[in-house]
Amino acid sequence: MKIKMGRGKVELKRIENPTNRKVTFSKRRDGLFKKAIELSILCDAEVALLVFSSSGKIYQFSSHDMDRTITRYRNEKGLHKMNSHGARTIEVWKNEMDEMKKTMDALETKQK
Repeated sequence: MKIKMGRGKVELKRIENPTNRKVTFSKRRDGLFKKAIELSILCDAEVALLVFSSSGKIYQFSSHDMDRTITRYRNEKGLHKMNSHGARTIEVWKNEMDEMKKTMDALETKQK
């Protein structure tokens, strides 16, 4: 898959050279965090961003309290609904699948 980025088309595939991969990760992570900060400030949006590197290191940004934002997300998605064993209910799984299908359909339409 090729995606047009700022200066030209970039083929999206794993970067094989470990040094280049780490440099690209660092630069793109920084750019992603910059955009998240801009979005939260310019649009007064509640933004939370979690990134786990391939080595397992976590990077995070939250415009508000991270726990509050995650709790809000879980409530919005119905993830707080658990059965007596602490597992998600079938209703929650169905809702999540419906949302994913909508997202996939939108992405497929956009790609055409």
